[in-house]
Amino acid sequence: MPLQTYKQVVDIGSRYLKAVVAKQTAKGKFQVQRHVLVDSAPDVVFRTSPSEEIEIPQSFGPVFNQLVRSAGLKKSNVMLMYPDFPFLVNMMTVPAKATAEEKKNAIDQDIATFVPAGQDKRDWIIETKEVGQLHNNILILIAMIRRDHVLDLGGWVQKTGVNPIAIDTSILNAINVFHDYLTEAENLEKNIALMNFGHFSSSVVIFKQGKLTTFHNRGIGTGTDQTLIVGGWAFTRRIMEHFKLSEEDAEEYKKNEVFFLPEFVPEQDKIANYQVIKPIFGDLVKGLFAITEHYVARFREFKVDEIILTGGGANFSNIDVVLGGHLNTFVRSGADLVSIVDANGAELPGELKNLLIPAIGGFARE
Repeated sequence: MPLQTYKQVVDIGSRYLKAVVAKQTAKGKFQVQRHVLVDSAPDVVFRTSPSEEIEIPQSFGPVFNQLVRSAGLKKSNVMLMYPDFPFLVNMMTVPAKATAEEKKNAIDQDIATFVPAGQDKRDWIIETKEVGQLHNNILILIAMIRRDHVLDLGGWVQKTGVNPIAIDTSILNAINVFHDYLTEAENLEKNIALMNFGHFSSSVVIFKQGKLTTFHNRGIGTGTDQTLIVGGWAFTRRIMEHFKLSEEDAEEYKKNEVFFLPEFVPEQDKIANYQVIKPIFGDLVKGLFAITEHYVARFREFKVDEIILTGGGANFSNIDVVLGGHLNTFVRSGADLVSIVDANGAELPGELKNLLIPAIGGFARE
């Protein structure tokens, strides 16, 4: 959709609701003219399974209306950015020499495996897009979301006076922010992963030659209810349970106390706070390892060379260092790769960059 058709991006995150106005000023450089963050409602808007009906809790109304007032969204055309996990997404390949009919049949067969039993394909909004060619195969992205997820939430938003004219996932917009980096000459032969480290769950995409080759918003497995990839909330919940803290206090504790050391050293295992969250961190490591190994086997690559972390979970201090040590790969914060300034030209703090990157990507669409 052309950029000028909407004026703001509204990111419905499970930790914050965000309204953003931004623009790209040069390669790898962006300016945020305005941003508003509001704490999300305590209840999750979307069910864990994309095959279930959407739930719009009563507590969501006042929170969203606060965002509308603070950001001046009344009568605005906006892009509505959903969390990644309500979508069913798959990357498929077909031979480059396939005919149009063969390609269509392959896509239809792939979609049929994703529509949950007992549901009709017509109950889903399905988008397919050819994203490039690799190793004599065409790469095709298939994204599906229940029609009522779009109509129910979109209709609810319209009742507040806001006009959603586009809907998309967080990570597909975060990709736009890193496009220039991913397509730099020295990066084209690398296998580079981008992880949208969200609050409730995370998503991972992998690039080769600047092309999207792999998309996971769930762990490796089968069916529509695979395990979600660990998000920041899992760490917060563990801290709440162990230290008997409120969510707010647990978030502060996570921010201010030492969990991960700035170097990957044996002493890491002696950090008491690390021992508290180690089971959660272990699940994250195992999930990412399975995804990268699946990619390496599928595309006959040697390794994933780099993982970029963005989203709120990327702000967990030094998690990139320890994650990289366990995965034996270079892990870095996405905030370090792009320049994002405010309306006055001042560079935004790294933590805020990571929070806003998906929404900013809505203003870098082709």
